[in-house]
Amino acid sequence: MRTLILQHFERVPEYYDETPELVLRSRANIAEYAGQIGAEYRFLGGEPFRPGLRAQCQKVCIINEEYDEYDSVAILDTDKFVTTTCVENVFEAPGVAFFSDIHRYRLLPAFCREFPQWADPATPIWSGAIYVMDRELRQTLRAQIDAEMERMFAAVSPRPYVDEGIIHCLCAKAGVKPLSLDLKWDYSSYLPNPERANMIHMRHRPKSRIENYQALVARGIINGEVF
Repeated sequence: MRTLILQHFERVPEYYDETPELVLRSRANIAEYAGQIGAEYRFLGGEPFRPGLRAQCQKVCIINEEYDEYDSVAILDTDKFVTTTCVENVFEAPGVAFFSDIHRYRLLPAFCREFPQWADPATPIWSGAIYVMDRELRQTLRAQIDAEMERMFAAVSPRPYVDEGIIHCLCAKAGVKPLSLDLKWDYSSYLPNPERANMIHMRHRPKSRIENYQALVARGIINGEVF
């Protein structure tokens, strides 16, 4: 089985003078993990999905036709890290993305109120920190794209839902409700017992993301160097 892990980061000059250290360290961590599980790895810049959409929306490039040669493709945020205790292959895990309580009870109802013409309250709106999709699902979602869906992309992009909203609408139109990934693949850095996680998503609490990263490195939960 051919598998591919993608990460995307676009350095916006008004926010970043250079690529942030956390992004560089996530890239190294995820590329190493890809090698361990026999997956290919690519780090993307620019606008690989649609020109003019916000950077987060570019993660929807996971469904691009250029990746159809791969049986399964994952795309991860650039603040994700594989733990030292992870011995599992993410491509063997059931599910597409994590459906958190925040997404279930807060984001999904809000999205449905704002975009009732495209949303479906019975379809999850997944966390966008990690998506894992087989070829069939990627092709199914891509087949939903028409002029109306392009209009949806442009309408959702400026709002905080970004890629999560776009993937939700494509799934709703396709009538698919894939399984959710286990929490251990999208474990927030502030949660207790991070050693139980396979992948940790760096958050802004209780300290900054880089400080939280360094604390986990110091505890041996993530490979790296404290700086």
